[in-house]
Amino acid sequence: MKILASLLQYEQQLLAALLLVYHSLIWGEGLLWKEDSHLSRFSLLLIVYGLFLLWQPLWVKLAHYRLAKTAIPLLLFILFSYFYLDEALFFFGLLMSGLIGSRLFSYSTTRGFDLMVISVLIIEMAIGIVPQAFPLIYLPPAFLEWMQILTLIPILLLFLAPIPDRSQQTRSQFDLMHGVLTTALIFIVLLGGIVINILYGVAYTDGLLLSVFIVATLAFGISWFWNPGVGFSGLGVLWNRYTMTIGGPFENWINTLTTLIEQPYITATEFLQAACDHLVENDWLNGISWRVEGMSITAGKLRGIEIRHQLQQHATVTLYFRADPGKALRQHTLLLVRMAWQFFLFKMNQEKIRAEQHIETIHHTGARLTHDIKNILQSIKASINILEHKSDDGTGPPMRLLDQNLQQISQRLENTLHKLTAPELSAAERRQPLSSWVDEFRSEHADPRIEYRIATGPDPEIPVELFHSVGGNLVSNALAKSDVGHVLVDVNADNDLILLTVCDDGHAIAEEVVDKLFRRPVSSGKGMGIGLYQSAMMAHAHHYELDLVNNENGRVCFSLLQHCSDETTVDLAASSG
Repeated sequence: MKILASLLQYEQQLLAALLLVYHSLIWGEGLLWKEDSHLSRFSLLLIVYGLFLLWQPLWVKLAHYRLAKTAIPLLLFILFSYFYLDEALFFFGLLMSGLIGSRLFSYSTTRGFDLMVISVLIIEMAIGIVPQAFPLIYLPPAFLEWMQILTLIPILLLFLAPIPDRSQQTRSQFDLMHGVLTTALIFIVLLGGIVINILYGVAYTDGLLLSVFIVATLAFGISWFWNPGVGFSGLGVLWNRYTMTIGGPFENWINTLTTLIEQPYITATEFLQAACDHLVENDWLNGISWRVEGMSITAGKLRGIEIRHQLQQHATVTLYFRADPGKALRQHTLLLVRMAWQFFLFKMNQEKIRAEQHIETIHHTGARLTHDIKNILQSIKASINILEHKSDDGTGPPMRLLDQNLQQISQRLENTLHKLTAPELSAAERRQPLSSWVDEFRSEHADPRIEYRIATGPDPEIPVELFHSVGGNLVSNALAKSDVGHVLVDVNADNDLILLTVCDDGHAIAEEVVDKLFRRPVSSGKGMGIGLYQSAMMAHAHHYELDLVNNENGRVCFSLLQHCSDETTVDLAASSG
């Protein structure tokens, strides 16, 4: 294998050896074998095929191929070459011309040698093979001898060609259209020379020259009409209308994705659902199903030929085709799916960035609010100092009441300022019995639409700030709904459980909003949407659970609860620490 690998780097020398054996096979009668020695010529032809397999640029030469898949085509090709040797030589020359012509515009370093090889092949076919295949064509023996020598010289020069650097060689560098065009032009020239000679009695060489002139004139005319540059757009524009298939499934899909991604208020889940709905509109696809980190999205009818594709560790898409799609259509559809996945990830990152900007905005708002509260607190303390330094003659019940109210406002502002400057929870925070908090909460939220239902046995102590913040937020959110006429505040406590439930009779919360509750800020259009998010974080810090326990039209319930055994365990752990 190492010897073969080292041999394959001499590409130009292998091509020269191939052409030399090909040349000998055409002109070697009487020198290398006796006349009509068919078996000798066939043996040389097999050598030509072997050298071609070593030189050919399409297949991976060192790869292992299964003989069972190639045995039948190879056998048929060998049988054709044995019984139709001259025809096999002719078609082999056309094949070589097409392969060389397909890379003329890709490898500029060896372009001169490639043009020389094409010239040799054309002469070998036109002067050597065609007269042997058609006895009616006559060429002078002296002319044939001179052409035999002239074609041998460039073949020998090809052995001196430098070794090209083809380390980055790929099959995509061989242009199929250029190869087919080269083969077609050579075939037309040769066929034209044969037809002109046989039908019109013109000399074969004259017929070849006339065919070359006609083909060259036709090619020049087409090239001018392709891009004339005189005001006429040319055939190139018309050709581009067919080669550039604007309006196909791929272009429509790109347009759909870009249109959906530009909508600012659509969520990532809604984007993926809409994209799938558009994708199943294609005729070859029945349905599609996504599984992304516990989320499921389906579109169309989930039946037919099933193909599953793993996008990431926790992301799988299943495609349902109406019939066997084949490799090309399968890869095309997977490309569309992966594009949708990348847009989905972009939308997810966009939502994360928006949430971070939301939190940053709230942070700056809190910083400004802290500054304003400090100024208000300083003003209130200055007013209290003025009242304290007044003489006893100016005091009275109104002044004492004003002094008392200012003291309360000052204390509340100080507490609020402390929360803004030090938001972390303290183990020494204020706690009070549940019944006392219920009385205060009822007096603060005395709305005729609110009904209180209190069922407490023991009277446990609760964190006042937590219950005040969460309870006030839930009641305010319920009363803010336009269709709410009744709000129920249910408080239950026993030896095992502390439970606060707030229910309203409004419409159910949308599913896309439910998925975001307690995880990120959810704007309702009337604020920053930070209330429930902060409440959930605060409840978790106090080892409580805040959850949406019921979500249906006419009954939407949130609950804040804690098992007393959990609280006891936390207290014991804190005391031991």
